[in-house]
Amino acid sequence: MDKLVTLIIPVYNAGENIEHCIQSILKQTVNYFEVLLINDGSTDDSLERIKEYENKYPNIFRVLSHENMGVVKTRHRGIKESKTKYIMFIDNDDFIDPNYVETMTNSIMDGDYDIVVSGYRRATLDKVMFTVPSYPDEWSKYRMTAPWARIFKRSLIVDNDVRFLETVIGEDAYFNMSAYLYTNKIKTITYVGYNWYYEENSVSNQKQKGLKKECDLLVLLNEIDKLYKDRKDELVHYFVVKFIVWYLLFSGRDATSKRFMEEYRRLFAWKKEKGYKITIPFYSNRIKSEPLINRIYISIFLMLDKLHLVSVFSKLYCKG
Repeated sequence: MDKLVTLIIPVYNAGENIEHCIQSILKQTVNYFEVLLINDGSTDDSLERIKEYENKYPNIFRVLSHENMGVVKTRHRGIKESKTKYIMFIDNDDFIDPNYVETMTNSIMDGDYDIVVSGYRRATLDKVMFTVPSYPDEWSKYRMTAPWARIFKRSLIVDNDVRFLETVIGEDAYFNMSAYLYTNKIKTITYVGYNWYYEENSVSNQKQKGLKKECDLLVLLNEIDKLYKDRKDELVHYFVVKFIVWYLLFSGRDATSKRFMEEYRRLFAWKKEKGYKITIPFYSNRIKSEPLINRIYISIFLMLDKLHLVSVFSKLYCKG
């Protein structure tokens, strides 16, 4: 059978973590896929590890290598080098269930969709920390911003030059939001087969904590605002406001109260200037797939803003 889908995996100093990623790929229930392992200038033994798999399984793995350019340019190279009808992304330390490729490919072919979105787990090799399911509704495609746990028709991405954003935070959110502009043929399925590997000291876990000034959320928000300037429906408004509140709560926990208030004022001033506001009630069926606790957090934070109590909240909340 001809190859139907390419799994694009940027590899940077993955070390032994690449092993559980690759082993999960070797356990797939189908064989109509190719894996692009793209070494992004690793300084450890990652290149040697993935070369061994290419030599052993040349019909599955293809290794590319270049000097360190970052995950954005590496994913772009993967899109360009892929030749199949569909593409999927996997991070080099994550792993997938045995039926992941089969389920995702069958789902996108069943109705000739352009994008299919599934759920995911946050997991170590020994336990599941939490699961983020996907539901067959419109909001589910906005809930998770990573490029993985979904499958794309390659022509949609290439023909419309859909790209990741060169930024510290949200490069993948921009990619997905861009792709959504070019198609209504998007399906969300109630399937969970992607495992987002948890490692306490990973770069992704640390770079967004503490509201670091180099991690500027407005870079992403301004670009999304340009994309949706004439197409801002209620769900886009909800997505943007939620992203702001989530970032303040997640990253701000490790910041000082002073830094929290500085970033809060900056982001909420931008939100007001651009006209973003939530008009969907927190109990609305339009966002039914959003966990109730998330909707409550957002509603409470917006109420604190309205009552001018965010300063008091920051003194109690921030640990920095």
